[in-house]
Amino acid sequence: MSVRIGVDVGGTFTKAVACDPLSHEIVARAIVPTTHGSAIGVSEGVADAIGELAETLDREGLGPVTLVSHSTTQAVNALLEGDTATVGVLGIGRRPDLRRTRKRTSIGDIRLAPGHTLRTLHAFVDVTAGVNRDEIERAVHGLVDRGAQTLAISEAFGVEDPRAEWLALEIAGELGVPACAGHELTGLYGLEMRTVTAALNASILPTSLGTASVVEDAVAARIGETPLLVMRGDGGAADIRSLKRHPILTAFSGPAASIAGALRHLSVTDGVVVEVGGTSTNVSIVKGGRPVLAYIRVLEHVTCVRSLDVRVVGVAGGSLIRMRRSRGKLKIADVGPRSAHISGLRYCAFASPGELAGARAVLAAPKPGDADDHVVIETTGGERFALTVTCAANALGRIPPDAYAAGDQEAAQIGFEALARETGVAWERIAERTLEMAAHKIAAVVREATLSNDLASPTIVGLGGGAGALIPMLSQVSQTPFSIPVDAEVISSVGDALSLVRIEVERGMSRPTPEALAELQREAEVAVVDAGASPETIQIETEAITERRAMRITATGSVALDSGAGGTEAEGSEAMGDEDLAVVAKEALDDPALVLSDAFYAVFTSGQGRERDYAVIDRRATIAARGRGVVLTGPADVMAGEIQSEVTRMVRHLGPISVAPAVTMLKGPRLIDLSLFSDPSQVLEAVAAGCADTTDQVAAFLVRG
Repeated sequence: MSVRIGVDVGGTFTKAVACDPLSHEIVARAIVPTTHGSAIGVSEGVADAIGELAETLDREGLGPVTLVSHSTTQAVNALLEGDTATVGVLGIGRRPDLRRTRKRTSIGDIRLAPGHTLRTLHAFVDVTAGVNRDEIERAVHGLVDRGAQTLAISEAFGVEDPRAEWLALEIAGELGVPACAGHELTGLYGLEMRTVTAALNASILPTSLGTASVVEDAVAARIGETPLLVMRGDGGAADIRSLKRHPILTAFSGPAASIAGALRHLSVTDGVVVEVGGTSTNVSIVKGGRPVLAYIRVLEHVTCVRSLDVRVVGVAGGSLIRMRRSRGKLKIADVGPRSAHISGLRYCAFASPGELAGARAVLAAPKPGDADDHVVIETTGGERFALTVTCAANALGRIPPDAYAAGDQEAAQIGFEALARETGVAWERIAERTLEMAAHKIAAVVREATLSNDLASPTIVGLGGGAGALIPMLSQVSQTPFSIPVDAEVISSVGDALSLVRIEVERGMSRPTPEALAELQREAEVAVVDAGASPETIQIETEAITERRAMRITATGSVALDSGAGGTEAEGSEAMGDEDLAVVAKEALDDPALVLSDAFYAVFTSGQGRERDYAVIDRRATIAARGRGVVLTGPADVMAGEIQSEVTRMVRHLGPISVAPAVTMLKGPRLIDLSLFSDPSQVLEAVAAGCADTTDQVAAFLVRG
């Protein structure tokens, strides 16, 4: 049996699983402590987990391993902890915009987390008279001589003509200095935002290069020649080069992997995914069967990089209880954010009753600088244990016996009884209050995320090792139904193992044309194949970003595997049938009817008359498009005229201005949003171009402007 390996680095544990890519069954797993304190960082834990899993596979006679994919906290942690290199920012511009270009590339120091700052140095090259290698070389050498450890190159309008940026990258490579350029990370206009994004990415290049090397060596030593992917923060995967050159794209890859795993196990159209770890809880949204994405923000700085829209709450299964004195009595003041793992303490729930016999509750500062109001349970021998949210759920008997968070109920109860003796309050009430306080913190974030995304009747999907401890209480206080899938504690690793290759290409288009749109689609297709996707599995979705006058092309595909090792070239890419997709359609539409079906998408409509509700659902059961408008389907050679006639009929004339309907076309693997073309003649031209190169069935969705 061939298997895929997925590895996720969590705050407490690093988890590795081996999955059957066809059935998605977990056939082996390994869980090791995350190595925050290692000289080589969390990558040592990744290597340990891969090694332990490889031993299990060898012992059980499983294999070969056709793919290894991992998610990493490296990018976010490096920025949060200030583990950043000094960045030399090389600005490049020409007349008449020299002053503005110099100003917008001189970004100064960037505030990160409290107490941490990213230091930048600045140099500028005027290329009005042409790109001069000697001048750029002098500027690069000057930045390095001043102390720059990495370089970020940012040229005005570099997204249109990146030749000067490429030259600077070449010079940096000759010097052995890690570097990146703004055009590599985004095709959007906005010089300052592009420069900040490049600087943030450059600042974590040295750390990421080290991590990638350790993981590559571990895979080569224990698995052999196997494709190695890294999870991106947008829920897709790319080969390990992404971690080496563009580590910022992996920000929030852990939560993204969790959602990818959940969507493989559950049919979720609209849901709130709550991943409860040991130290923190991540809250993110699934809408229309797809995770909601947003541009990454570092304090006041908005970047050009899109990632999962994650809200992080500083409470989780391992959070410690905090107390305060009120009128001479101890009362619960808070739960978290300090956790048992970070404090180096074992949970009471994972001790034996004998170990805790005669223990007492004391208040202490778990780490230097912490307040001395955290509850710890101290044994007669002086050993200390943590009294946590998970301990509360165990003591109250709220955790199913097969849940990952299940511990020793008697030991957990002994811990709360010790605290009860100090407070004069029944231990059951203290444990209940602990769960309530933790759940209310998360519920506030769930409520905000639900409202901001207009979810009417969401389901809470509980993931992570602490899900069994907190999700039932969260469901109770938020009055929202919940589900916890099988293997919730390692679901992120499953998401890694079964990940799809995904690439987004964004490009500012001040004057969009059908030819420019087609070129951008070809660029995305090439990029996703280069990132490891099998060409015959690629799907293309085009989205107009009207507020930025830009187009976003998303290309996804199954991982291309060596047919000799993996059997089929697109292993694990099995598609769902129309009957299965009809079940999904029923959640989005009333009495849906199938009007088009091909190898990539199915189109369902609901209602009568010219304008109907519609949903476009891909073969992985996610809703690619949904709305209300005129729906046209048929052979491309016939449909070109019909779509153009309908566009002309729906044009609105507002005085001297004519506004075309928003048009989306579906042809084979391509879903193309033409709403950036507001001029009716441009829309008609784009429709003609879209239908000209195929004789297959197409669909068009026209929504009044």
